[in-house]
Amino acid sequence: MRRPSADSSKLTTKPRQRQDGGKDVASEVIQRIRNLIEQRRLQPGMKLPPERILATLFKVGRPAVREAIKALGMLEVVESRHGDGTYIRSLSGLSVGWPTRVISIQESFSLIALWEVRKMFEPQAASLAAARAKESQLREIEQELDAQENYTSNYNRFAKHDYLFHDAILRAAGNPILSDLSRVLAPLLLKSRQITARTTEDLRKIIAHHRKVFEAIRIGHAELAELAMREHLQIVGLDLISEVKR
Repeated sequence: MRRPSADSSKLTTKPRQRQDGGKDVASEVIQRIRNLIEQRRLQPGMKLPPERILATLFKVGRPAVREAIKALGMLEVVESRHGDGTYIRSLSGLSVGWPTRVISIQESFSLIALWEVRKMFEPQAASLAAARAKESQLREIEQELDAQENYTSNYNRFAKHDYLFHDAILRAAGNPILSDLSRVLAPLLLKSRQITARTTEDLRKIIAHHRKVFEAIRIGHAELAELAMREHLQIVGLDLISEVKR
């Protein structure tokens, strides 16, 4: 039976922004901001230099600095306060989920194409997590699941913990290359959650799917975990296709 198809070009993010000669300047700025935070030992609550100072320091245009700060803001590494500046919000992103490429946010991308990629590795990652997850990792996965239940009326918060739930599973799979891949895709994955959280009619349905995946991982049932993740992603895909056809 032929599966329903959809024009993956219809459901996309905003158009691509600035690049200099094909070089991803904003991505370099992200790494330089990270180095600045580490070298100056900046802590949460401390203020970053103004955009114009960073642009001069890094010898780039202010648009590149602005895009880098926007990317870090999406992962709650920094927060911008209108009329006041940009402050460090959390240092956890320095090691977990640190976005290595702003280009993923800048480019127009297909949510369905991203879903296809997720289907290629997330079910297997859930299987590996069931076999390899440590107790501390199981607690982290469950904490992100519980957080989702607390934010069903706050789309941005829900999107963040949806992303962190899946990211925790990918890291619990115990494959360093997979962890590197998830960091590269981090901006794309988080951006997609922010879109789908607003278009999904019942967020509790997602939580129920996540709970099923977690329970299979918790009891160490690799085959069941893989199946549960595959079924969850299938439902996500059907929702995306329905959104495209509207």
